[in-house]
Amino acid sequence: DVMKKLDKLENEFLPQVMVDNTEVIFDTLRFLEPQTKELIIANTGQVPVQFEFIKKLDDPNYCKEWLNIEPYTGFIMPGEKCDIRLEVYVDKKSACKMNSGQDKLYDILVLHLDGGKDIFITVTGSYERSCFGSSIEALVHMNVPVREIPAGKIIELENCKGDAGPPYMVPKEVWYLVDHLYRHALKTQHLFENPGLHNELIQIRNWLDTSPNESLPGSVHSVAEALLLLLESTAEPIIPYNLHNVCLGASSNYLQCKQIVMQLPDHSKNVFLYLCFFLQELLSHSSDNQLDGKTLATLFGGIFIREPPRSRNPSSARTKSNQQEADRKKANFVYHFLVNDTSELVMGCS
Repeated sequence: DVMKKLDKLENEFLPQVMVDNTEVIFDTLRFLEPQTKELIIANTGQVPVQFEFIKKLDDPNYCKEWLNIEPYTGFIMPGEKCDIRLEVYVDKKSACKMNSGQDKLYDILVLHLDGGKDIFITVTGSYERSCFGSSIEALVHMNVPVREIPAGKIIELENCKGDAGPPYMVPKEVWYLVDHLYRHALKTQHLFENPGLHNELIQIRNWLDTSPNESLPGSVHSVAEALLLLLESTAEPIIPYNLHNVCLGASSNYLQCKQIVMQLPDHSKNVFLYLCFFLQELLSHSSDNQLDGKTLATLFGGIFIREPPRSRNPSSARTKSNQQEADRKKANFVYHFLVNDTSELVMGCS
């Protein structure tokens, strides 16, 4: 009897909380459109509670990269509660994994109570695939807007499986954006430097992902930012990661740079040269648009030759001076193709 009383007393002084929802379901999520839900953690016990969302076994973080939890740790007095904000947001870093099926809108959160039990919370939803996050290889084989293609077919294209028809030379989405800028923005100052508007980027995304019958919406600055976003959101950059260091090493030698470009996969090579031709056209109007080759080379160098994903080990991170040197080499690599006649390269891949 005494033991029962002691057990009861001990239980009363264990951390106890009530979570109002352990299954958080989000509406259909789209690229660049955040959604938020709230959880309430109430302290129903007699002692203060220290809580924290903790990592699961073998997971590097306590939640997926498309999820943000605020606050992820806290202290709740007896009889009080804490509002937890969950935000899901698919951006240029996470979109490619959603498109390929490598990731999905599903996560299990572990809410740990200091000195108490763990509570499991599931987060689920569905993601509407977009051309943003699609690979160049998949896009050139899409002859209809991405929303008209079944999810299973997109996954096949992303993983180079299935029966793909004859490809476009460059993705139609890249062509739409570049063609619009060619017709409306050659003399626009600060193109690619001034940011676009978020609501216009959403309109442009919808236009590209559905049937583009009407004219492309948004200002030329929003269209320019959409182009950069599209190029940055692919799983593999235009210059594949395995050629990253080779490009940096060859950056001072135009002949070597040309040889690297000629070795690129056909679709990547076509997109690279197509964009460089457009940038050359922009520079031919520099007296109006005030753009210069070094500025464009620096911007597109970081997009064409992206940094490979690195381990979380701090020792693998570049120092600031090393990163600046790498950025300079990327710019040098691209600059060659902005100031030299590259028509021979196009003839070589036709």
